[in-house]
Amino acid sequence: MDFDLTEEQQILQEMARDFVTRECPPERAKEWDEAGIGAEELISKMRELGWFSLGFPESEGGAGGGAIELCILAEELGRASFDVAMVYVVSLMTSLTVHRFADDAQKQWLRENVFTGKRRLSVSISEPESGSDAASVTTRAELRGDEFIVNGTKAWCTGAGQPNSTLAMYVRTTPGGKKHDGLSLLLIDAETPGVEVRKTPTLARNILGTNEVFLTDVVVPRSRLCGPLDGGWKVLLSNLELERVLLSGAYVGVAQATFDDALEYAKSRKQFDRPIGNFQAIAHPLADMQTEIDAARLLARRAAWLLATGRPIRREGAMAKLKGSETYVAMARLGMQIMAGHGYATESVMSFRWRESIVATISGGTSQIQRNGIAATLGLRTY
Repeated sequence: MDFDLTEEQQILQEMARDFVTRECPPERAKEWDEAGIGAEELISKMRELGWFSLGFPESEGGAGGGAIELCILAEELGRASFDVAMVYVVSLMTSLTVHRFADDAQKQWLRENVFTGKRRLSVSISEPESGSDAASVTTRAELRGDEFIVNGTKAWCTGAGQPNSTLAMYVRTTPGGKKHDGLSLLLIDAETPGVEVRKTPTLARNILGTNEVFLTDVVVPRSRLCGPLDGGWKVLLSNLELERVLLSGAYVGVAQATFDDALEYAKSRKQFDRPIGNFQAIAHPLADMQTEIDAARLLARRAAWLLATGRPIRREGAMAKLKGSETYVAMARLGMQIMAGHGYATESVMSFRWRESIVATISGGTSQIQRNGIAATLGLRTY
C-alpha cells in the first residue's frame, strides 16, 4: 500500500496550505466568525484559483479532481477552521450531486455559474420537524402545468444566506404513500419572490452561516427540477459517501491545527521551572491525541481512495466521519485543558476551536446515525 501523494496532489496540498497562511490564518477565521463575515472574500480568492471546478470531469469543463484530491484540499482548508473548509465544501458537494442528475441545460448552467464561482449552491433538506429522519420532509411543491408552487419551511440550511445562492431543496411533490417516495429536488434561487432567508444565531460556524428558509407560494419552473420527479430520495443519497469523505478531511485538518497550537503552548509554557509538556500528565494525552488524529486521517484517506477506485464506502465513510468529528471535539477539549485560563479567554483561538467543535458530532449526520450505519453493515439492526 502506497501512502505517498502524487506530485500533482502535493502541489495542491502546498497551494492550499499557502492559501490558508496568506488569506485565512486561524486568527483571521476567528475574527470573521465573531463578525459573521468572510465567506465572500474567501469565495473570491477561491474563484481565482479555479477550485470550484476541481471535482468535475475535464470532458465537461472541470479540472478532473477526484475524491483524494478533494479530501486533501478539505484537510488543508480545515487548518484555518472547519467553517472555512465548509465555505468550499458545501457548495462543491451540492454541485456534484446536482451535476450527477442534471440535464444538458442544467449542466450548462453549472459550467457558466457554479464552476466559475459566480453562484453557489446550498443544500436544503432539514426542517423544524425533520433532521436525522431526512425522509420526513413536508415542504410541499405542487406541480401546476410547467411550474411548481412551493410552500413550507426549511431549517439548518448552511450557506443559504450568502449572496448569489441557489438552494438545492428537497421537497415533497407527491404526498401520501411511503415517506421515501414522492420527494424531488428543485433548484430555487434564494432571491426568488416568496423566499425569505433568516440567519440562525449559533455558537460558531458564523462565517458561512446557517439559516431558516421560509417559502410562500414560490413559483419554480419545471426546468429547475433536477433528477426524476418523485425520485429525490435516490438523488439525496447519491453523493452521501463523498460528503462524508470531505467532512472527515476537514475534521482532520482542524484537529491537527488545534493539536499543533496545544503542543506549541505545552512547549513554551513553564510551571515548576520546566515546560508543562515535559510533565507526563500533559505529554501522554498529547501523544494519544496525535495517534487519534493520525488514525482519523488514515480512515479519511482510505475512504477517499476506495471511493476514487469506484468501490462503495458505506461502512468506511461512516467510520471516517465518526472518527474525524469525535477527534476534533476531543482535541478541542484537551487543548482547552492544556491552555487552561489562556484557552478559556475569548481572545484565544482555542476558545474559538472549542465553540466550533461542539457541533461536529451533530452536523452532517450525528455520531449516533454513523454508528447505526456501521452497525447495519455488520448485520445488526438498531432501529
